[in-house]
Amino acid sequence: MPVRPATAHEYIGLSDIGETSQTALDGSFPADFDVCRRHLERADTPAHERARVYCRLSEALYHKGSRDEAVECARLAFALQPADAEVANLCAWVFSNSEQHEEAGAAYESLLALRPGWAEGHRHASGSFAVAGDIERAILHGTRASDLDPTSFEFTFHAACLLESVRQHLRSVNYFVRAAALNPADAGVLRHLSAVLFTLGHNEQAVALAVRAAALAPADRLCVLHATELLLRTERLEEAAAIILPAAQLHCDDPITLRLLSATQMLRGRMEDALDAINRAIALAPQTAEYHLHQANLLYRLGRLDEAAEAFGRAAALDPSNPDPKRSQLTVYFDSGRFTEALAVGGELIRAAPDNEEYAQAVLQVLNRRLETLDGEYVVLGERTVRAPRELPSPPTILAALQTQLRVIHALIVRESRTRFGESRLGYGWALMEPVLHIVMLSLVFAVMMRGRPPIGNEFFIFYYTGIIPYQLFVHTSSAMTYAITSNLPALQLPLVSPFDLIIARGLLELVTDILVAIILLAGFGILGLAFCRTMFRH
Repeated sequence: MPVRPATAHEYIGLSDIGETSQTALDGSFPADFDVCRRHLERADTPAHERARVYCRLSEALYHKGSRDEAVECARLAFALQPADAEVANLCAWVFSNSEQHEEAGAAYESLLALRPGWAEGHRHASGSFAVAGDIERAILHGTRASDLDPTSFEFTFHAACLLESVRQHLRSVNYFVRAAALNPADAGVLRHLSAVLFTLGHNEQAVALAVRAAALAPADRLCVLHATELLLRTERLEEAAAIILPAAQLHCDDPITLRLLSATQMLRGRMEDALDAINRAIALAPQTAEYHLHQANLLYRLGRLDEAAEAFGRAAALDPSNPDPKRSQLTVYFDSGRFTEALAVGGELIRAAPDNEEYAQAVLQVLNRRLETLDGEYVVLGERTVRAPRELPSPPTILAALQTQLRVIHALIVRESRTRFGESRLGYGWALMEPVLHIVMLSLVFAVMMRGRPPIGNEFFIFYYTGIIPYQLFVHTSSAMTYAITSNLPALQLPLVSPFDLIIARGLLELVTDILVAIILLAGFGILGLAFCRTMFRH
């Protein structure tokens, strides 16, 4: 396969500017790439000669549109001669233009090993590693390029942006300041420097730079948005409005600009203008949940509660993972007197987060208000309807009050048992089994130690049973009643529940549990027989 070797000057020129001419190929190549590659592998040619042939073939294939084959040839050439400057230069160019950025970075590093002071090479390597995701190596070469050529604005700005992207703000400030000194009229540099300084807490300097950047480039959307946001954060509302209002006219089809305009007008107290801006933003980006949430808050402030509830519902539907729209919707329903809808939303919140105390308190508040309005089909006061005055209910009789008290205590007992034993597979059965097993195990231990002979009487189990059961009845009941109120404070929010009900319910639950334990043990003695127990431990 006759090939005219190219000179070093030709290789460097081709790879640096990314162009080639027809005279660079003085020969013919096989039509089939695989046939050509097998021919080179069989040929008895030194490695450096094969590497150069692969380079020329790679360049030709690249310009003919066969990028995959060009990359493969470049890989073969680089594997043969990675330390050859001509080979590494051509391979870096092919890899970079074929979006094989990690391999391009490796090729540039081979060149930099030969030319460590090559600032442009460090910049190329930094760009390749940055695109490949290796930010540490990108920063290493980017800062090195800027330090080798401190007069290059592009090198310095590139290094500063890399440092900012990994939150190395203190280091990035030095490079941004250097870039701003090289090109003071570049609004993008001033905007980046402003953002870094604001992050570091230098608010006044950051705002001044942001305003200057917006003044230098009033049509630059990013500069305008950044300046407006910083002015709003520092409560300089009129200056923010002076910047964002013309920008909203210029970028009338940008929803982010309109959203920031809405925030500015809201903070200025111009709610109708803020609502108009967010409505326009929603028309452009109807799937953005945050826009609907902002719209709902504005409607709520304007007193348009029904529309606010619908907007909160749309925000919740677009972003189901965010509970804030649902929580706000509950508040709107409550304020508008729509307690049924509020309870439905509260139920959804509690199902999603059963341990959230705030949600539980909100639902209890709704329940209390709902109970206050119950009168058959209740009427919401906000609807301004007129209803006939109702008669005052007659005071309850002693029997009715007693029945109500018993129902409350029964409900508290059920609640207590479910709270304590609901997560166990055996449920309330575990409350019975635990003391039974405790008594049986202690009885067995002492029976073995005393060889079945109690200090008083003839039957050890009867002796132990008559001592431990009354003791457990007293200890369990008194302990449960002592901590009944502190353990059930949320239940006191219910209007019918009193501290006395909590104490009685807990005490009855423990008393009934221990009585059942005593019955189970007696039944066990009756089934096995005391003679059997005595014989088992004496023999």
